[in-house]
Amino acid sequence: MIDWKSIQSNLLKLVDDRQDYWQWGSIGICLVSAIALSILLRRTVFLPGSKQQRIFKRFFDPGKKISGIPVIFCFLLWITWAVRSNWSAKLVEEGGSYLPCSYIYTTTLLVTAFVLYQIATAVSKGSSAPKFLGGGMLLIFALHLFGWLDPLSAALQRISLPLGSIDINLWAIISAIVALLVLLWLVSLTTKFLDAFVRSRDDIPPSIKVLIGKTSRFTLYIIAIVGALKIGGVPLGGLAIFSGALGLGLGFGLQKVISNLVSGVIILLDKSIKPGDVIEIEGTFGWINTLRTRYISVITRDRKEILIPNEDFVTNKVINWSFTDRIVRIKADVGVSYSTDVPEAIRICKEAVKSIPRVLKTPEPNCLMMEFGDSSINLQVRFWIDDAPQGVSNIRSEVLLAVWKAFRDNNIEIPFPQRDLHIKSGSISTDTDH
Repeated sequence: MIDWKSIQSNLLKLVDDRQDYWQWGSIGICLVSAIALSILLRRTVFLPGSKQQRIFKRFFDPGKKISGIPVIFCFLLWITWAVRSNWSAKLVEEGGSYLPCSYIYTTTLLVTAFVLYQIATAVSKGSSAPKFLGGGMLLIFALHLFGWLDPLSAALQRISLPLGSIDINLWAIISAIVALLVLLWLVSLTTKFLDAFVRSRDDIPPSIKVLIGKTSRFTLYIIAIVGALKIGGVPLGGLAIFSGALGLGLGFGLQKVISNLVSGVIILLDKSIKPGDVIEIEGTFGWINTLRTRYISVITRDRKEILIPNEDFVTNKVINWSFTDRIVRIKADVGVSYSTDVPEAIRICKEAVKSIPRVLKTPEPNCLMMEFGDSSINLQVRFWIDDAPQGVSNIRSEVLLAVWKAFRDNNIEIPFPQRDLHIKSGSISTDTDH
């Protein structure tokens, strides 16, 4: 019979004698496997023009490519370290010797720090946050590897800072600040990914896209701040009175700001205004560029960007030229003299309006006789367009110019107001002194 216990004891003895070689061999196998898997993924999954590559180009900086070898190498090292640690613990329980994993663990930490720094740099697209994050990770890993992290933590925890009934140590303050910076950076990345995903969905209305972005951003920032305070050891229950007083002060001192915030939420919920709509409010004509928390950006025809508070869109009358339909009707008044053949003038007006490219053929343009004026018979030309963002006054000008040319070619007079002045002669009696 085969003596399996003897074979196992001999293998364990061989392993114990050559632990360093086994650790470095495992690291080498992980590196070679990472190179092979990276080449395989590049030639199969991440081909040029594939969906996965388009997603990476959308979220990551194209100038800072993420190499797949360190990522896969890090993943394999963690698996190797976990398997070797579990195997070592099992051997110790059975009375065997401990298998050291120091080289594998150290290499895993260093590769993990490099991978996290590389991913953070690519995701942030030029931001300075990854540099501080990478430097902080390397410092923490170095302190941990040299065994200085626990003594430093214990020393900082002994330095306390009493704030009334709250006692906060220096380690908690540093932890809260670091956690807040990291969480805020993660929130900015999360909102960036969420905005990119929402913008790519055509089935979501534009106003709902803006609402999702603003709500998620506000919620995540609140969670980040509360999480940082919790990590710092600040009791959240003690902040209830302070938050209540702060809310009361904001209610009285920032009424307009709060009103604009609430109005912005109302506008987004009722979908009355969305980016791209052509609106007219208090003499301002333009189209909606962006919906912000406090104001709405409107770009006019002369490329001026006007910032209008959200409250004005809720309390004032707003003309939305593209609310339910982009087709709008425009009117233009025309006058002809009393000697004109009115039916013929109406026909000429219709033909002139139909010659304008921007005027829709369906519904057809129309011309109506409105009234008998003091100096002219007043007509009104009515026509339809579907490109109000291109301007309303300019198309009305084109129509009136076309009507004027048609009247000139057909000898139809456009009268102007005339007044007759009658001077009556009479005798003027004067008294003279003799």
